[in-house]
Amino acid sequence: MLYMTREERLIPLEKMVNTRDLGGYETQFGAYSKAHKYIRASSPANASLKDLKTLKDYGVKVVIDLRSDFEKEHQENPFQNDPDIDFYEVNLFDSSTASIVPDEVKQYKDLGGVYIYMLEGMKDKFKDIFDIFLKYPYDCILFHCSAGKDRTGMTAALLLDLIGCHEYDIVKDYSESYENNIEINESLNAMMENEEAKQYLKSSPRYMMEVLDYLREHYGSAKEYLLKIGLQNDEIEQLIENFTI
Repeated sequence: MLYMTREERLIPLEKMVNTRDLGGYETQFGAYSKAHKYIRASSPANASLKDLKTLKDYGVKVVIDLRSDFEKEHQENPFQNDPDIDFYEVNLFDSSTASIVPDEVKQYKDLGGVYIYMLEGMKDKFKDIFDIFLKYPYDCILFHCSAGKDRTGMTAALLLDLIGCHEYDIVKDYSESYENNIEINESLNAMMENEEAKQYLKSSPRYMMEVLDYLREHYGSAKEYLLKIGLQNDEIEQLIENFTI
């Protein structure tokens, strides 16, 4: 079956909530995103041994950690020294001191602004991520940050837009993180220094709509964005081919 429901995309794990397959979304061209290709996830730092086995049994061969140096120092990645996993680190906030809300994003009024900052300020990092994707045309790749919402969400949105998924599905995929992360949000909420900072725990559909509007206005599409940051047209076509069925 090509189409997948939300429940079918969500990978049931004990400690890694908000871990889900990007497969089963219909594109505007009649194709579907391929399952067991890209997994968006929350941090595996506290994953149980059963969780790690479940992910490897699911097919995960490559893991990309998008967290800051601070996050990685305080919560080590169990995949880092796993002989069965090709492991990569791409610091998508480019801050060694980022804990929960990096200083460089606090100037923005909401998460939509943060994501636009990421598109413009982290072009080299997104290029690194998609270069890794290109190295593994057929393997299952898991990419994650801490909550699997912002850095992971932006990467997932670019992938889904690249293959031509419907905008409402891209927004919906993003917004599911809040409900999936309710338990995580309760603990993170207690760590926030003020009420204003708590907005960064949300994943309102409006935030993703803002960044998609920006992407359309300034680049046209994820494909044009990726071309702008240095990918070649044949590489992009390869990414599309390997992620659709």
